[in-house]
Amino acid sequence: MSLYCISVNYKKADVGFREKMAFSADVQHALAVRTAENEHVSGCVLLCTCNRTEMYFSGDTSAISAAKTLLSEFGGVSEGELAPVLMIFSGDAAVRHLFKVACGIESMVMGEDEILGQTKNAFKTAMEQGLTSYELNMIFQRAVACAKRIKTETTLSGVPVSTATLAANAAADLGDRVNVLVIGASGKIGSSTVKNLLAHKNVSVSVTRRTCGGEVFFSPEDVDIVNYSDRYSAVNGADVIISATGSPHYTITRNRLEESVTDNRKRLFIDLAVPHDIEETINDIPWAEVLDIDHFSELARENNRVKMSGAQAAESIIGQETDELKKELLVHELLPEAERIGKNIADMPFEKLLFRLKAGLRYEELSHVLEILKGFGE
Repeated sequence: MSLYCISVNYKKADVGFREKMAFSADVQHALAVRTAENEHVSGCVLLCTCNRTEMYFSGDTSAISAAKTLLSEFGGVSEGELAPVLMIFSGDAAVRHLFKVACGIESMVMGEDEILGQTKNAFKTAMEQGLTSYELNMIFQRAVACAKRIKTETTLSGVPVSTATLAANAAADLGDRVNVLVIGASGKIGSSTVKNLLAHKNVSVSVTRRTCGGEVFFSPEDVDIVNYSDRYSAVNGADVIISATGSPHYTITRNRLEESVTDNRKRLFIDLAVPHDIEETINDIPWAEVLDIDHFSELARENNRVKMSGAQAAESIIGQETDELKKELLVHELLPEAERIGKNIADMPFEKLLFRLKAGLRYEELSHVLEILKGFGE
């Protein structure tokens, strides 16, 4: 297959370099058009996300050099600067890379679903703009279908492994309507946890803010903001309390908690901090349950083992699907000659055909062909 791919992605390029390749829609269009217009290129699809910018194109081997030159030009970097971070795939390797990208195996967070939609949109855009070839159409359509099959048949997708996602899921699973208080929402883990919580329709989120210093990076439309000094009062209205600060002291102590809470309604406390934010003895209160970072780390490790098993199954499916794709492309390539070849075979003694096959095929190949021919006699 004459498919090629040049890629700048998170594996070799830092975020600063990737930002140079994060082209706007208009620039993406201009780059794809310039590439497709090259005499050595017969089609081009440009996939541009926060973690990767990839050019997929069909053509001859000179197309790679042309694509590299254009990528460096549009990115405003020299080819010398581009070379150390550029990954190049050709033929079967390019096809397998695309299939792995589409299903999420190549993603920074393995198995994430967003990349499939981004791949579909990149292909759809290129096709609508008349930039694709028959071969590119076949390859991308098969890659998308393969990714959907992997999503359905394996555990690669839908198994969260980040602490923030797991904590948010634990909170959201408590009921039809869950009120969550997040202490430390402006930190890396806290902000990620809030974003995950907001993805759940049944969750209402409150976050603390210190009266001096500190900032909460969420819209007032999305969360309720309370002063850090009022956190114990806010616990009264919460079903789940999540704390993820970098404080050397407890954010929630047992004595203050028992003094402040006015009912014995069951509450879940999630401590994502190291050292602990939530005093461990709170777990001894009948109406309180505390889950700490070790609980979610172990759950993440187990989920990662499940995800890796799904990745192995996905690799097997990719092998099957790429094999079918190659056969389809081979048959398509032969179709213009089908009538002539069919007539020649019809006029040829069967014994002569067998000897032609014997001369041109390896043992395993000949064995498969003869098994197929035997079936025509049944």
